[in-house]
Amino acid sequence: MSLLRLQTADVYRLDTVNTRISFNIQHFGVLWVSARFPDFSGAFVLDRRGTASRVDVSVQMASAECNDPRWNARLRSPDWLDVQRYPQMTFHSNHVEFDANGGAVASGELTLHGVTRTVGLEISGLSCSQAGGSGDSCSFVAHTRIKRSDYGFAHGFWVGGDLVEIAISGVGVKGDAAITWIGNPLNY
Repeated sequence: MSLLRLQTADVYRLDTVNTRISFNIQHFGVLWVSARFPDFSGAFVLDRRGTASRVDVSVQMASAECNDPRWNARLRSPDWLDVQRYPQMTFHSNHVEFDANGGAVASGELTLHGVTRTVGLEISGLSCSQAGGSGDSCSFVAHTRIKRSDYGFAHGFWVGGDLVEIAISGVGVKGDAAITWIGNPLNY
């Protein structure tokens, strides 16, 4: 029965041109640093009638960039993201709960800086085309908040606040090809 449900669920790949993954760190209530990650991959399964929905995203940390070359180097350094030692950030959902307003919360595991913790990725603005074929798309906005201290990052007066807002906004494009999920390759 679960296999039949997976076959009727819609699979969407993140469109890397029209999707943005970013983070913001505030310090004393003021935006201190903001950066984006242009090198990522991911997909999600949308199954509003069943339990097959899931989200998987993998981000290449060395792609972190902001509008300042000095900050780019600092963000990638061992003092911050340590991209040589921790080249990826991943999110793998284990449960997606839809609400009556068209939103959802994808609960899952975020691995960052060598630490894995459970987080909730809040999804809003989910809007999907209804043409019914390959190439259909869904637009969305998703975000979560984490504490730098939970992932072993320094924080404080000279290095910025503890709270980090991670945001994903963009488009998923429906496809029929095989997708390799983080830790679990599946064909849809």
